[in-house]
Amino acid sequence: MKKIICYIDIMDRTGAQRVMKNIVTYLGDKNYNVILVNDFDIGRKDSFDISNKVKRVFLRKNNCGNVFIKNIERIIRLRKLVKREKPDIILSFLGRPNVRMLIATLGVNVKKIVSVRNDPNYEYGKGKLKKVLINLLFEQADGCVFQTDDAKNYFNKKIQYNSKIILNPVDPIFFESKRSENCKGIVTFGRLDKQKNHRLLIRAYANLLKKDKKLEELYIYGDGELRDELEKIIERKNLKNKVHLLGNVKDVAKILSSSKLFVLSSDFEGLPNVLMEAMACGTPVISTDCPCGGPRMLITNENEGILVGCNDSEGLEVAIKKLIYDKSALEEMSVATRNRAKSFESLKILKEWEEYLNLIG
Repeated sequence: MKKIICYIDIMDRTGAQRVMKNIVTYLGDKNYNVILVNDFDIGRKDSFDISNKVKRVFLRKNNCGNVFIKNIERIIRLRKLVKREKPDIILSFLGRPNVRMLIATLGVNVKKIVSVRNDPNYEYGKGKLKKVLINLLFEQADGCVFQTDDAKNYFNKKIQYNSKIILNPVDPIFFESKRSENCKGIVTFGRLDKQKNHRLLIRAYANLLKKDKKLEELYIYGDGELRDELEKIIERKNLKNKVHLLGNVKDVAKILSSSKLFVLSSDFEGLPNVLMEAMACGTPVISTDCPCGGPRMLITNENEGILVGCNDSEGLEVAIKKLIYDKSALEEMSVATRNRAKSFESLKILKEWEEYLNLIG
């Protein structure tokens, strides 16, 4: 059976990492020889549990030190690992790991697959020189997996030719979850950083609250560098009893299934896992129509969800108001989102990954 190295920076509980966890688990259960490589260990508390059928390797003990030196060390150690293990395929996820993997394997006899998990304009750069350089580097890969057509179109025809678009696999737990008969609250999940633009959601919510003091409460799950800033905004707008920052949690399916509405307010995304998970739970959804086209691929009509412009506070207000008070609209959308989600059931998507890996390797 094939030996496959899968490389991603860390295994924290975020979208791309969840997909990687699902892939290595599936391949391990199918008796592939799988090695999961991370830059460093963040500890079990904050990390996904990985099957004992999957070998773990960490390139460094921690993330301390000079950025340049850390990257050089990771590249050297990854190259040594590939030469020692002699895998049939190496698969990497995300911007920096993709770059490190392709540099580390220059001249090494191994099939290489990179997966673009976010908007490449942000991961690799918008300038002409940056695009030329990253395209030259990506030409070293034997295959590339994209999530959207927009992401694919960032790259040249040679790279596109050997590529495949694969949606994200959604864990069966989300499809199996039963909608609560008494759903409450507006919910979102995501890192507390600039990309997710929680400020937009809080602003829209605050404006709606001025008109209705009994508006459903807003629950924001996730953690990150902007937590303190968001707490100050919540306090300044007198929202402490209505908007809640609740950190990272494990029972995402349970929370989504008991929420009245899910909102994604990002400025850009790849193919947002949590939006897919909300749809699989039958939770009505609103999302920004952000680059690189992920939400637009998932929400194909207004029965399945509502798309609003990026950073459009007024448009987001209108969308929330349109749904939150309309019980029949919420019920109809709940059915439609779950039906749409059938196209990205886990087993179907993971089989596509296996077929592509075998095609390339």
